[in-house]
Amino acid sequence: MPLDTTEAENIGAALKARTAFVIVQHENGEWEAISDLSKTVTAEHPASVLEMKFGASEVVSDIEASKLAAITAHQLMAMTAQMQQAAQNQSLAHSLKL
Repeated sequence: MPLDTTEAENIGAALKARTAFVIVQHENGEWEAISDLSKTVTAEHPASVLEMKFGASEVVSDIEASKLAAITAHQLMAMTAQMQQAAQNQSLAHSLKL
């Protein structure tokens, strides 16, 4: 649950947190989560609540798509290895019949 803080509390004070990242929308419209907080970000305007919601949603969607792509690639590699093994077994069986 987000914490409500007043602007006065944020001025000049370091915020202690367990972890942190920033979600930015690039000029081309792409969203990105950045964990390097030393990177300087210059925004055209303060983010609206809808932009925050949409940006976070886009980042989560990208993470899940990357995870799914990795799982699919792993499964394809496993299936390829199985097919290669089956082809080798079939070739060996065929050569033994001769």
